[in-house]
This record gives sequence, structure tokens and C-alpha cells, in this order.
Amino acid sequence: MAENVDATGTYLTPPSDLTATAALPHVLRQSQFLRFVGATLTWSTGHLLVIVSNSFLIYDMTDSGLWLAALGASIAVPQFIFAGVGGVLADRVSRKIMLVSGASVGAVTMTILAILDFADALEPWHIVASGAAFGAAFGNDWTARQAFITNLVDRSQLVRAVSFDQTAFHISRITAPLVGGVLLALTGGEGAFTLGAIMFALAALLLLTLSPIQRIEDRQPPIWEGISDAIRKIRSDSVVSVVMLFTAVNAVFLGGFVYLAPVFATDVFDGGAVEQGAILTGMGVGAVAGALWLGTSGSVRRAGLGMLVTNALTVVAIGGFSVSTMLAASIAFAVVAGVVNAVHITLGTVAIQTRVEDDMRGRIFGAYEMAWGFFPAGGLVFGALVAAIGPEPALMVGVIGTGVVTAIVWLFSAATRSYTLDQR
Repeated sequence: MAENVDATGTYLTPPSDLTATAALPHVLRQSQFLRFVGATLTWSTGHLLVIVSNSFLIYDMTDSGLWLAALGASIAVPQFIFAGVGGVLADRVSRKIMLVSGASVGAVTMTILAILDFADALEPWHIVASGAAFGAAFGNDWTARQAFITNLVDRSQLVRAVSFDQTAFHISRITAPLVGGVLLALTGGEGAFTLGAIMFALAALLLLTLSPIQRIEDRQPPIWEGISDAIRKIRSDSVVSVVMLFTAVNAVFLGGFVYLAPVFATDVFDGGAVEQGAILTGMGVGAVAGALWLGTSGSVRRAGLGMLVTNALTVVAIGGFSVSTMLAASIAFAVVAGVVNAVHITLGTVAIQTRVEDDMRGRIFGAYEMAWGFFPAGGLVFGALVAAIGPEPALMVGVIGTGVVTAIVWLFSAATRSYTLDQR
């Protein structure tokens, strides 16, 4: 093995032929990238099976929005903490190993839940307690994953790479709720938990086959100095700051939408797991369409305006969902929300990847994933709101709040409005 490569295949110093990556073919003809996308598909399927099965089962067991809130909190707190820790680690250790460890934790935790359910011993507090492990795994994984893409493809191919990787995630948003809903209806939690464990395990195996190019400096600044540098970068770059703000606000908003799906399916549409799966699958279908469009086009030059428009349209679509009383119309609104939100997320991710150097990218994405850590907090916030005012008014609170934030950024952030994406 070459001197600058460790046992995991990670480059410890820059390889002499790193610039040759610019000549690599389209990302869909790169074997490593395709395996990474396969790992994303299997990992995200497990991730979404956690959300679909755990939120439905705990609401089915308790008929309580407060238990949904507890589940959201149990995932949100460790996800927030481990996103920050993972951001520091992602600039100092192998991002590949971080991804493998996150998938392994997910597999073990889902296996434990499956065993409990097969033994008819599963209780609501087991599901809430498992949230700590899932939150830690999710925070660690998402941070390393976003920074990891730049270790597989050249900068000129980032929009396509991120879009196709996001497409894999969004495909799981179609299949996981649909399959999870059918499994929950037919087998209860046993089938969903077992499938989730298998998906996480497959993701870990695929990730082990990769040999990324990651530069890890022999000398690293003190941890607190590195964190301070990342904070200064976020504060000094107004576009990155806006991405962080949108991410935190949308995480709570979209988290509320996802965690309230079983409530709408049960209380508004007089259904159950299948109706919940149909709503979330609709959003997944739209997300696949949005990500595929962006991956095929390769770029949206006026990326800042694109982020603003797509966020505004997400608010409008979920606003329509919140007032709809027909399942078919609600699914249609979910599809539209999926399309525009997928484009918004990809543009924000690429903005960070292209505006931040690799030796700081892990820490910045750590902050980014800390912002996404508010997603399960949406279960906490909106679960409490459902208990107080009901599902439709609760979701409308999120619509109004997110709309106000979007309008403020649009009016007062000239840097975001004028931000263009140059991939040269």
C-alpha cells in the first residue's frame, strides 16, 4: 500500500494525481460513486423506516401527541449533539469509517426493536429510548455524508453528484413509507424493524468497499480553535448563514409535517398506516422528480434565487395540504412540496460544498446537520401543538412561521438573491 494511504483507503496527504479527477467521466459512470449512491439508498431506507414505523407505532399504542413529542425529543437531542461532534471528527478522521459506524448503530438498534416486538414485549418507552441511538447515528452519518461526496467526485460534477445522491435518498422516501405502511398493516412492527436492520447492514457493507480521497493533515489545530474558525466562516459568509437559517427553520417545519402524517392519516382521513404511507410516498415521488431534474440539468446558475423561490413554493404546497380535506388532493400537495423542497435542499448543500474548503467542510457540515437536527424537534413542537389545538391549525402555524422567515430573507438578503453558482 502507498505511504500516503491508511488501512481504510483514506489519503493522509494529497495524492500527486489528485488533479486528474477533473478528467473523470460523468458521475453515473463512476463505480465508486454508484456504490456510494447504493449505500445512500439502503441507509436512507432504514432511516425512513425508523421514522415511519416508530412514529406510527407509538401513536397507535398511546393515541397521544405528547408521546410523539417525546419521540421527537429523544432523537433530536442526541442528533444535535452528535452532528456537532461529527463535524469536528469529519475533518480529523476517516469519513468512511464514520459512515460505516453510523449504519452499524442503526442496524443493531433496529434488530433490538425487532426482537422485542417478536417477543410481544415492545413498549412505548422502548421506542422513545431507541431514539437516543438513532439520533446519535443520524447526526454522525449525515455530517460525514455531506462532506464525503467531495472526496469521491470533482468539483465540476458536484451538482450532479449531490442531485443523484439526493435522488437515491428521495427514492427511499417513496419506497420506505409505502413498504413500511404495508408491513405495519400486515405484520406490525416486526416486519418494518427487520427490514430496517437489513437495510442499515447493507449500507455498512457497501461503504466498506469505497476508497475515497480524503486529505487529513498530520497537524491539526486545537479543537476549540477549529470550532471558532468554523463559526467565523459561517458568520462571514452570508449565503452560508442563510442556508443554515433555512435549514433550521425547514427542519422543524418539515419534521412537523412528517411526524404529523400519522395524525392526519388517522384523524383527518379516517385511515391508518396505508394512508400515512401514501402521503409520505407522494412527497417522496415529488422529491425524486426534483432531484432528477437538477441532476440531469447539471446546474441552476441563479442558485440563490432558486433557493428562495423553492422555499416559498414549499410553504404554499404544505399550506394547501394543511387545509385539504381530501386524501387525493393532499397527496398532490405533498408531491409538489417534494419537488420544490428537493431542489432547495440540493442547492443549499452545493452552496456549502463550493464555498468552503475541504479542511473545514466537516465542521461546517457539522453545523449544517445540527440545524437539520431540529427535524425530530418538529415532532416535539407539533406534537405538543396537536395536543393543544388539533392537527390542521398546528401545521398552519408552521406554514405561517416558515413563510415569514422566507419573506424576510428575500427582502433583506441581497447576497442570497444575487448568489450565482459557478462550478469552474
